[in-house]
Amino acid sequence: MPKLQTFGALPGERKVIAQSIDYDDGTHEISHVHHRLQLVYATTGIVRTMTPLGLWTLTPDHALLIGSQIEHELHMVGKVSMRTLYIDPAALPVNGVECRLLPVDALLRASILGMFDPALDEGEEESGAGTTRETLLVPLILRLLKLACAHAPDKRLPLPAHPRLRRICERLIAQPASNDTLDDWADEVGASARTVARLFRQETGMTFGQWREQLRLAEAMSKLEVGHSLVRIAQELGYADVRTFSAMFRRTFGCTPQQFQKRGTGEG
Repeated sequence: MPKLQTFGALPGERKVIAQSIDYDDGTHEISHVHHRLQLVYATTGIVRTMTPLGLWTLTPDHALLIGSQIEHELHMVGKVSMRTLYIDPAALPVNGVECRLLPVDALLRASILGMFDPALDEGEEESGAGTTRETLLVPLILRLLKLACAHAPDKRLPLPAHPRLRRICERLIAQPASNDTLDDWADEVGASARTVARLFRQETGMTFGQWREQLRLAEAMSKLEVGHSLVRIAQELGYADVRTFSAMFRRTFGCTPQQFQKRGTGEG
């Protein structure tokens, strides 16, 4: 049974509650749920978010909106500075959607960070309407999130429900450099390679090889966005060398890893 975490004494007491937490590399938030929606945003580091149905990899240019009562766990890669918003579900209806990966532009980023800036409250008297930050920023944040949700594509990496396949996927997420074959993994989980291959297609819509490649691509894009070197990325993702990694990346995305990094920083 996942742990239930509750923020706010009453569901409608405050529309948005802000929480700031810094994590060390490798920190793991165990599986849990919230009564509220949760916007997971990190200004530094990479956050892997897992639910029963998918994996999302977050860098500082994206946030993840997690639905109310959705079971999820968080894995930190590098030092993570998280700025989380817990949102009253009635204030931001997103029915029928488990999670949404949202781009964080300059305005949304400034609005989120403003929720943690006490200078915005200086000189203001206590009132029943809430703090100055909430009065100014909450309507804007809710509006921006509503607009972003309307155009958010499904960018999760699907995860299987079958316990044997789930074990394989969780091991690969923890060790994406592993080049073990499907036969190797089938032996480890006590099933035939044919059965594992059939279940992968059935539960994820991909072959085992396609799923592992999509995992590595998501990891590669995240590491490029936070400035990791090509040599380091190739080693961490199990490629023979930088040339092999770069060829795969270009074949998939139509640009080199260096060109992708320059796009992210606005160079070129």
